[in-house]
Amino acid sequence: MNLSKMEFIALLVALFAGLHFYNQYQLDHDTFGDDSESVPTLYTDGDKKPVIVAFGDGITAGEGAPAGMDYPSRLSDMLGVEVINAGVGGERTVDALRRLPGVLKRYHPDIVILEEGMTDVLTGRKRSKIKEHLKKMAEMIRHSGAKTVIIGIPDMDLIDLMIASDIGLYEEVANETGSSYIPNVIGPVLKDESLKSSESFPNGEGYRNIAEKIYQYFQENGS
Repeated sequence: MNLSKMEFIALLVALFAGLHFYNQYQLDHDTFGDDSESVPTLYTDGDKKPVIVAFGDGITAGEGAPAGMDYPSRLSDMLGVEVINAGVGGERTVDALRRLPGVLKRYHPDIVILEEGMTDVLTGRKRSKIKEHLKKMAEMIRHSGAKTVIIGIPDMDLIDLMIASDIGLYEEVANETGSSYIPNVIGPVLKDESLKSSESFPNGEGYRNIAEKIYQYFQENGS
């Protein structure tokens, strides 16, 4: 089919007009798949999605559950952004303190969820040392420019007494370093036989429970 010059110009005008209205429809109806609305406002900075690192010991690493069922993975699904799992099983707070600078340098996080101390508590480490190491880590994170969110560890000696609250030093560290603190996240899970794989670690459902508590906290405390 041969088109005249005027017909060709008219066709181009119609084509560009159609593309304009199609793109405007996508913008108005959010059909590009942007999931930023699912991310709590605490995590957003304009159009930039945050870098979130979960730094911790075996609880963060997901010991006791199949791959992909750790709490950082579950939390990532809930937030709609990646949550980097920087957990190391069996780690003591003194070792975590040495490891943290490398993690901060590698990922340049905006948020660090700090969960450390389970190994120290289980092996009878002095509470004063646990607090000292945690405080240094929280300060290191703050100086890097990231926000610190502290997850406490329950007192293992109290579990048999049906008390699932955190050791008090975690809230103290949060208050003294200007960090956020989410209380009693892990203890209630370890008190529930249906949510744990061993005395010290959750199962997949337990880790989902932990992720939900963290997600709920951020939804309620976003800014």
